[in-house]
Formats: sequence, structure tokens, C-alpha cells
Amino acid sequence: QTRGDSFLNVLKYLGNELQISIVGVGTKDAFRALQSDPQLANRFEPVLLPRWEFNQDFLRLLVSFERMLPLRKPSNLHAKSLAMQLFSMCEGYIGELSRLLNDAAVYAVKNNIEAITPIVLDKINWVTPSQRKRQLDKAI
Repeated sequence: QTRGDSFLNVLKYLGNELQISIVGVGTKDAFRALQSDPQLANRFEPVLLPRWEFNQDFLRLLVSFERMLPLRKPSNLHAKSLAMQLFSMCEGYIGELSRLLNDAAVYAVKNNIEAITPIVLDKINWVTPSQRKRQLDKAI
């Protein structure tokens, strides 16, 4: 029995014994793993989360993130040019945006800048998701 099979069995056990609902979040590979077990495939209804688009909702998301950042100065992440730079860097993925803003905030605090600016974003040496995928494809 593989580690993956063991994990799937644990999911079934938890659902059966504890009578709880389990929500799973993951990639296509995680979905495929669940589909490999007919019992689990029936328990999970897939819902696709689309990438964010550059619109008012994305700008509101940036405002929400900014409220949580531990920076002393306002970054005005929702300002159009900065927002467009952030969107381009995260490619519409919320997890990427979260990591990007975290990395930028850490850099800003460590360097006593206390705000996320275009210069800070340039300094963190961010690699976009599509660039990482291309690098991985070349390596394999």
C-alpha cells in the first residue's frame, strides 16, 4: 500500500467514524487522486476556482490584503499602476498574490521601507507561476 493509498483511507475513516464533512482544496493531481477511489469520488464534489481578473473585485481584494499587512506606511496596493504590476506578477492566482505580498512586506520591513512599492516588488526577485513552470519543464 502506498502513502497515497494510506492517506485516502484516512480520509474515508475520518468521514465515516467522526461523521464530519471534509473539504479538500488542491490541484488537478489532488483531484485525480480522489477520483482513483470510487468511495471518495462520490464524497467530493469538485468546484473550480477561476483565476482572478483585473477588475473592481481584484482591487477590493488588494485593499483587504493591505489592511492585514504589518507595514507602518500605506502602500495603496489598489492604485492602478501598482495593482496592475501585482496582477501581472501573480497572474490572477490568489495564493501567488498572498505569497507575493508576504515576500514584499518582509522585504519592506527588513529594509525599513515600511510600504510595498514598485521598487520593492522589483527587489524581491519574484518569479511568476508561468516562468516557474517553464523552468521546471526545461529541467525535466
